[in-house]
This record gives sequence, C-alpha cells and structure tokens, in this order.
Amino acid sequence: MTADQLNWQKDNFENIQTAWEGDLWDRRRLGEQLERYVDRLNCGAVLALDARWGEGKTWFVRHWKKHLETTQPHKHDVIYLDAFANDYLEDPFLVIASEIAAKLDKTADKKLVHKFKKAAAVMQQGLLTLTPTLIASMISCTLTGGVIPFIRLDSESIKDKIDDAVDKVVENIGEKVTEAIQNKIDSYEEEKNSLQAFKTTLSELADSLDKPLVFIIDELDRCRPDFAIRLIERIKHFFDIPKIVFVLVMNKPQLLQSVQRYYGYDSKLNGDYFEKFIDYTIEFPKIGEDQLYEGVIKEQLYRIGELKSKADLNEFFLWILSFQASKKYNSRELVKKINQFALLRVDEIRINFVLIAIIFDKNFEISIYHLNKIVDYLFSYFGGSENMGTTKSYFVREQLFNKLNIDNSIISDMYEGVSYIETNFLTIGQQKQKEQAIKNLLFSYCISGLDDIKDFKIIWDQYIKTGLFEKS
Repeated sequence: MTADQLNWQKDNFENIQTAWEGDLWDRRRLGEQLERYVDRLNCGAVLALDARWGEGKTWFVRHWKKHLETTQPHKHDVIYLDAFANDYLEDPFLVIASEIAAKLDKTADKKLVHKFKKAAAVMQQGLLTLTPTLIASMISCTLTGGVIPFIRLDSESIKDKIDDAVDKVVENIGEKVTEAIQNKIDSYEEEKNSLQAFKTTLSELADSLDKPLVFIIDELDRCRPDFAIRLIERIKHFFDIPKIVFVLVMNKPQLLQSVQRYYGYDSKLNGDYFEKFIDYTIEFPKIGEDQLYEGVIKEQLYRIGELKSKADLNEFFLWILSFQASKKYNSRELVKKINQFALLRVDEIRINFVLIAIIFDKNFEISIYHLNKIVDYLFSYFGGSENMGTTKSYFVREQLFNKLNIDNSIISDMYEGVSYIETNFLTIGQQKQKEQAIKNLLFSYCISGLDDIKDFKIIWDQYIKTGLFEKS
C-alpha cells in the first residue's frame, strides 16, 4: 500500500481552524444560504435541521457556527448546545437562559445582561415552585402510611369507590400542600407579569445585537423524549423573541418515534406534533450518490494511508466504490467500515481486497455472481457501452491500464481466474479438477492456509470478528 503512517484524525469540533475545511458534500453552499435567511429573520424563529443518522448534521452545524463567528464584516453570536449531554436535568429553561447569558456577557451591554440574569432567576424560581413531581412527593408523604386505600370491586360502583379514594387523599394532603397550591393560584398574575418582564428584558438584550443570535441545539433525537419535548416547548413559550433564531438539529422521524413510544402519541392520527413549535424545517439538499461516495471514500483512504493524496485514484478505491454503489451505506457507516479495514489490513494487497469486500458485504464470495456486479459497475463507471465490440472485463482492464497505469489488475485477475474455471470445467468428470482449481484460486486470497474450499468463508469471518487467524 501507499503509506506506513496513518493520516487518521478525529474531528475536533471544539477547535475548528477554518470553516468548511474537508467539506465533501458542498455543505458550505447550504450554510451561506442559511446565513442569509437567518439575517432576514428579525422577527426571530425556530428552525429545524432534519437529516437522517450519519448524514453529517453535527459536522455541518459545527462548521456553520465557525463560519458565522468568523465571517466579516458582521460576526454573529452563536451558541451550540448538546441536548443529549444535558438531558439529566429536569427543566431545560435554566440551561437555555444560562447559555444566552454566558455568550452575551462577552459581547453585549453588561447592564442588559445583568438585568436578563435577574429576570431569568425570577422566572426559574416560578417554574420550580410546586412542580408536579414535588406535589406528588408531598402528597405521598402525607398520606396515611403512604398508601391510597385499596379499592374493592364489590356491590358498590367503581365510581363511588374512586370518589371515596379521592376524598381520602384530600383529607390526608395536609395544610402545607393545600397552602402551597393556594399560593400558586394566588400568584398566577404575578407569574404572568414575571414572564412578560423576562421576555421584555430578553428582547432588549437581543435588540442590542447587530446580527440575530443563533442558538444551535444538537442531538435532540438522542436525548430523553420528555426532555426534548420540554426543551422545544420552553423555547417557544419563553424564548420566541425577535433577533433570536433557534436551530434544532434532529432526525425528525426518529424523534417523533421516541415521542410516540414515551407518550403514546400517534402522529398519523394527530399530525406532526412539532409543527406548532417549529416555524420552518430545512433538509440537506440531495447530492448525487457517486459524488457523495467518492468524496467520503477518498477522504478516508487518504487518512488511513491508502491514497497518496485526496486527488489520487487507484484500483483499491474503485473496488470499494463498486461495493458502496450497491450497499449504499450512509457516510458514518462508510467511515466505520473503512476504519475497521484499517485495523485489520495486512501487507499483501490481494488479501486486503478480499478483506474490505467482506467488511462491506458479509455475503461476498469470489464467484462469477459477485464479480460480475463489480465488473458491470466499473464498465459503466468508465463509460462503456454495449456496442463496443469487446467484453466488459477486457474493457475494464484496458481502462485501468490507460487511466491508472495499472498493468497487473487484481480485479481483472480475480474475475478472469473465476471465469476460466467456470468455462473450462463443465463436465461431471471434471469436478475434482474444478474443485482443485477453485481451491488454488481461493488459497491466494485467503488470510491463512486453506484445506477445504468450504472453510474459506469461515476463516475470513473468524478473522474479521476476532482479528486472529490460524497460521498454516
């Protein structure tokens, strides 16, 4: 292979030096369009960025954050929050308010920030007063023995029994809980005024900014469903302010599914639950599959030392591309498979071809059926047509030589070796010779010694699973 040392680097989102560096999917264009859209949203908004798992949502919003923070002439204040990392908290209000205060404390008017902190503290105190959990706890502690009287289903109606149980609970709640509930009712107007004061203070703070504040909330589909719902509700009820734009990053179908399981909510009957909270949903633009595959594969092969540069092209890259074209893994799955190969690869090139093939397709065999699919793909990739007057395999071999200067093509040798066996050992009397020819062929592509052709797949599966093999 091409390098002894890996160029293997993990994404360091906390220290991005240049926005959009390594942009394989032309996401910069979306980022710039989204920036222009956000700058026109002086009314404020809640946006959703909806994409499937593995499509690069976090990569995009992290680089977009860097872009917004560094683009002249007017830089944006941007907050990034990982919802999953904070879902151990009961109420997300304080998290959101604290992030806003911490960010604007560095750039906005200190007096306005201080005023906002005080308003947020008052608002949080009101939210925490007599929460449902607290009420339930207080009721439980004041019940006689902590147990609601057992309801028998005898001659009395169920309704009468329930009424008796409720009366019993009310009798045992106690003066403190009753007083707390009464105070909550009495303070309703005060809390409304507190909410209005909070929003007014936040509006003043946001209005002092040159550009809208962008608040990115990632990993919503990974956090607790109740926390995700409460977070979205808090944003709409408390932070829906001019010049503050929230971008909620999610796999919306996955989040809806979690909500359905948790609450028993059926989106088919009730519509999209999030519609009333989200003003506009953005989806990643569709990119040509070949373009997406090639960029990711080249990037990863360069990182693990299988390509000399990201602009390079070799037979191993084309071999992987042919598998990816049919398997259609998303970018995250694709990266994982190439990294798995990097950990298991050996020094012999032809062995590594089979290794990556089985990693990508566990059912892969060195057979006409599987190799035909690869040759067909490469024939199309190189622009072949049916009326060329040559076989597909010959055309592919020619293209590998002419365009990549590959004289001894592993793909062509493998295909032609299998094809020779299939066309020259046809009779029943030739079966033993055929089996020996297959064994000889498979032996040259096996990670260890091969006594029986049936063991070829078993040996490879064992190696990929454990990283170990029996030496011959």
